[in-house]
Amino acid sequence: MVSVSGRNWILCNKLASRRESGPSKLKLGPGSHVGVIGGGPAGSFFSYFLRDMAQRVGMDIHVDIYEPRDFSSPGPGGCNMCGGILSESLVQALGAEGINLPPTVVQRGIDSYVLHTEEGSVRIETPSHEKRIGAVHRGCGPRGIREIKWEGFDGYLQKLALNKGANLIRGRADDISWKEGVPEVKIRDGSPRTYELLGIAIGVNSPALKLFQKLELGYHPPCVARTSIRDYFLGEEEISRSLGSSMHVFLLNIPRLEFAAIIPKGDYATVCLLGEEIDSELVQSFLGSAEVKKAMPPGWSSDQFTCQCSPHINVQGAIQPFADRMVFIGDCGVTRLYKDGIGAAYRTAKAAATTAVFEGISAEDFRRYFWPVCQAISTDNTIGKGIFSVTRQIQRSRLARHAVLRMSESEQGKEGRHRRMSMVLWDMFTGSAPYRDILKRALHPAFFLRFLWDLANSVWPESSDRRPEKVTMDRPSPLGKMYRDGEVIVREGETGDCMYVIQEGQVEVWLETEGAQARLAVMGEGDFFGEMALIEQEVRSATVRALGGVRVLTVDKATFLRRIHEDPSLAYRILQKMSYRIRELDDELARAKAERMLARASFSNVATGTGDVLKELS
Repeated sequence: MVSVSGRNWILCNKLASRRESGPSKLKLGPGSHVGVIGGGPAGSFFSYFLRDMAQRVGMDIHVDIYEPRDFSSPGPGGCNMCGGILSESLVQALGAEGINLPPTVVQRGIDSYVLHTEEGSVRIETPSHEKRIGAVHRGCGPRGIREIKWEGFDGYLQKLALNKGANLIRGRADDISWKEGVPEVKIRDGSPRTYELLGIAIGVNSPALKLFQKLELGYHPPCVARTSIRDYFLGEEEISRSLGSSMHVFLLNIPRLEFAAIIPKGDYATVCLLGEEIDSELVQSFLGSAEVKKAMPPGWSSDQFTCQCSPHINVQGAIQPFADRMVFIGDCGVTRLYKDGIGAAYRTAKAAATTAVFEGISAEDFRRYFWPVCQAISTDNTIGKGIFSVTRQIQRSRLARHAVLRMSESEQGKEGRHRRMSMVLWDMFTGSAPYRDILKRALHPAFFLRFLWDLANSVWPESSDRRPEKVTMDRPSPLGKMYRDGEVIVREGETGDCMYVIQEGQVEVWLETEGAQARLAVMGEGDFFGEMALIEQEVRSATVRALGGVRVLTVDKATFLRRIHEDPSLAYRILQKMSYRIRELDDELARAKAERMLARASFSNVATGTGDVLKELS
């Protein structure tokens, strides 16, 4: 019996064998029209990068986004039915792209997660001690929201695409057909439009997926499973007091439950359950557990939710998510298993846009340049399924759960590579790393031996009511790390392994020469510094200090280089900025040289005039 991913591979290679080799005849050109069905993250990313890359090569293309929902509306009208977590790797990638997420979009920066088991709980801090995970609403808030304080994440991305020049059509595609070899889109109360390329970025819950069945593209929708999402209004103060800035993850012995989390967001807590066909019985079993009741505020009732949904999620990618002049991106194509769906939308959307602008828009072009990105995600998901099967076994075993808890507790306060269980759990629960990296860490001999040691010692468990202290915060904190006025962020001569992206405020760059300090530059929001540490094994060439209060996001070297390997175009902005700085430095040197020459000339004139006066006096 052949799996879906196996059949997908076979079909795509059959398609390749029927194609003639050589350059594609299907290309975008100046004035081309591209339609995008769906204005969520995948559609907005696709439109944004399509316009951005076309502008780089001097090609003006017209992009229409079809989206009936208004993401500025609360409740189902603006919701995209998602837990709303932005992984570390996505936040860093967006920072390197120059896309900084403002505090008006991120309801709370996550600086830790708390693992809850029947044997106790443990708080695991972010490896960088920095908020690089974002909790967001996909619309502007749940049904019945009392006060609109934040902007929806999907609406923010859509604005980015519109600011790049994309056009929004507030309507639902009622029919997709072919007209003279190109796709035609029809909407109610609107004239049909034809496009050279159609990007399909709709979710697996959208009825619009049926429109593509009749076209006989070879496309088959993804395999799905049902999940559950609920929002509870608790108020900002109660959220800070009870949940803090932690994502609360539950490793409980509940059948069919793969993953459960409570995510703090502004005034609301989002409960997200993932697994095998989540139903009301499973939901009530989880919400009624002692571990959930201890995490939530006193007097909380599981029945007093403000909004709920039971959407399907993609658990196995679509078959052949591309054709001539069509490409399926985001959830209707392939996404990461259970985690980082928005990150997968970003990756597939950018791969599709890169292919369309620089390679072509035939099925063969998408097979060669877009499909490998989808395959990489699918392959990693296969590894993820194996990891989750192991996790299920741990959930069922009291001794294994205790060993995980014991090992995680013993690591707190240690650095980097010594936090082996903490790093595995961090990446597993936050989606910040590929499943293959998680597996490599779990198979390390030091990890395995320590886990066996803690498993053996779990036969005589310690106290079963160990609970981490709750962290109280005054208010939700945005992404990044805050620095006070004059505080040093990087120091000249130190070694570095990350670069920094300014989210808010300004910094000043100082260079020490011959015992004196000279201020070289002032940088503001959107600028970055320290990028040479990602390219060369050199020490910092200057000192950077906060100029007033400043919020800065770090981008790890390992994360950045992995993304560059997968997507070389990510380096474009870095090279562009470095080129700009070199030109700026050349201009500064030229100005300094001109000033010195002018000063010499002025001194010479003064000296000559003084000599003439002295001659006359004598």
